[in-house]
Amino acid sequence: MYSHLVGRLSMFEPMYFSSRDVKTVILLAILVYVGPARGETEEAPWRLTLEWQLDAGFESPESVVHDELRQRIYVSNVNGYEENGKGFLSALNVHGELVELEWIRGLNAPTGMAISNDTLYVVDFNRLLEIDIPSRRIRARYPSPDKNPGLNDVAIDPAGSVFVSGSASNTIYRLSDGELRRWAHSDDLKFANGLHADGRFLYVSGYYLRRIELETMDIQNVGLDLRLHDLESIEPDGMGGYFITQIGNRPIMHWSEDGVLTSVLSRSTYSADVDFIVERKLLIVPSGGNRIAGFSASFAHESKERG
Repeated sequence: MYSHLVGRLSMFEPMYFSSRDVKTVILLAILVYVGPARGETEEAPWRLTLEWQLDAGFESPESVVHDELRQRIYVSNVNGYEENGKGFLSALNVHGELVELEWIRGLNAPTGMAISNDTLYVVDFNRLLEIDIPSRRIRARYPSPDKNPGLNDVAIDPAGSVFVSGSASNTIYRLSDGELRRWAHSDDLKFANGLHADGRFLYVSGYYLRRIELETMDIQNVGLDLRLHDLESIEPDGMGGYFITQIGNRPIMHWSEDGVLTSVLSRSTYSADVDFIVERKLLIVPSGGNRIAGFSASFAHESKERG
């Protein structure tokens, strides 16, 4: 959600090198520049093809989530990052057709969303909303225990635990006994943003990509710091890998199960919090220009075989 502009001021002292030192530094620089990072390949395993694009009056669309039971896609529209009551949720069908622009209105800068059966969880500024999908009623509101935490995304693990990221507080919150409570806090969770929870880990895309072991709460570095930073979202591809979006006009990346990191789609506009519909192999992308796009995904080797 946030574009972080971090200013850095560095002070350097004069340094003197021998000709041998200079040659060594140049050789190392060439190796770093030319040599591919570990696990990287030139060809992406997935290919994304634009299937549809919708511009229907969205206002700063931030997140999308697929409702499997109703075959709907919900879109959070920030519409001014403040408590202004102007935020709303839109509803689309899976073919990219608008069902209702202001499906739920009167919100305060809604961002991340997650679904469990008939319940839609929505991050709404500094609180988490629990919405009954059939009636569109807000059943509960869970305020943050911290002041100005910058709540951002929400994820649900297979056991039903609900987690919320705090981008400004470097904290992961957990919904417990009807309250949002601090669950993990660390400088290693800097700008905690998009979340994904599986049966073992909670993945946190922030300034860097981290994962937290659910049982031990151990925060782990996945080893991508030199290639990925300032991240927006992480979404499983159903094959053990992940699609990863980055803040700014940067490519959508794919991180495979065996650790290969590749660019799968260059973007001239911002890609926010995506969702991947596994059974349809369809990646839904909210983006700059107030548009929602659907990209069909196929394996590169499948494309070659068909060709």
